[in-house]
Amino acid sequence: MSIRFKRLIAFLIDWNITLFPFVFIFVFLSTFLKEESSINPLIGLFCFFTVIIAFVAFMLRDVIFKGRSLGKRLFGLYVYEKSSLKQASPRQCFLRNIFFFLYFIDGIVLLVTGQTIGDRVAGTLVTSEQGFEFYTNEIQSDTPVPKQKEIKKAVLVITIIIACLTIFLGLILTVLNNQKDTAEYKVAYSYFVESQAFKELNIDESKIHFNQYSSQTYTSKDNNSVSQTVRIGFIVNFKSFEVVCHKENDIWQVCTECTLFE
Repeated sequence: MSIRFKRLIAFLIDWNITLFPFVFIFVFLSTFLKEESSINPLIGLFCFFTVIIAFVAFMLRDVIFKGRSLGKRLFGLYVYEKSSLKQASPRQCFLRNIFFFLYFIDGIVLLVTGQTIGDRVAGTLVTSEQGFEFYTNEIQSDTPVPKQKEIKKAVLVITIIIACLTIFLGLILTVLNNQKDTAEYKVAYSYFVESQAFKELNIDESKIHFNQYSSQTYTSKDNNSVSQTVRIGFIVNFKSFEVVCHKENDIWQVCTECTLFE
């Protein structure tokens, strides 16, 4: 198995081992205790800090385990400083992990170039002992690295990143476009175009851009009634507007108390 695939599997192992306990706590608190309205703010605050701690723990996974996370230990991988060929410092181990939120793009970059974005920024090298010896011999040799090859790699990485971002943005736009046919969107759109806030802008409806659709479902304690709330956002001339709709008796209505345009 190549170093690149070992690193991918090690990343997935670290992700699950590090984040699973925190994700479990977050899901448990947000679902089991959400009906207790008196402590909802405390639960929300605790869940927020739980997520933050989980992300920080994941970024520090190499620092905590002395340069070798659990996944790396399982596959015999080490983190080195590329310039000095010594063990990477805690600062470098932390810096190389802060790009984990780009894991999908970073995974593609790793498979193509053999290095992640974090490795390039922190100046680190992740490899096995055998790979380290091979890399050391290659660096000590006088064989120059063709610049054209490096340029091709850079162009390929940039192309892949742009392609991934384009696909991601296209998926978001597709999902939002499908929501335009829903009853709640039509109710929210009609309310917005007839509002005083939109009329004060003195522009036509073609300048309205749909950019948000979030839905929440609430069940009463006795499970006899279910209510649904949808937040629909618009952008006009770089200003954001949000319309809140509630579904009552299978009819969508705008919540005028919740919808306040500033």
